[in-house]
Amino acid sequence: MTREQILELKDIEAQISELKKKAAAIKDEMKAEMGNEEHVEVDGFKVNYTIVISTTLDSTKLKKELPDLWNMYKKEGITRRFSIT
Repeated sequence: MTREQILELKDIEAQISELKKKAAAIKDEMKAEMGNEEHVEVDGFKVNYTIVISTTLDSTKLKKELPDLWNMYKKEGITRRFSIT
């Protein structure tokens, strides 16, 4: 591992972050143009902005109000985190 690799990685990550911000801004612009329309076709491209309803579990509330149940069903995992500071 070299300093050059670290600097190159940090530069690439900064570029990715900037490109993600630009992509998000373009998406927001397109969503605003679509308004309440869920499907739009533009020059052969189908653009969809659909409503999705999902159900999630409020694990914080469950842990607080029913800790025994939380302990019965909690699942722990082990991962390794890579970071450069």
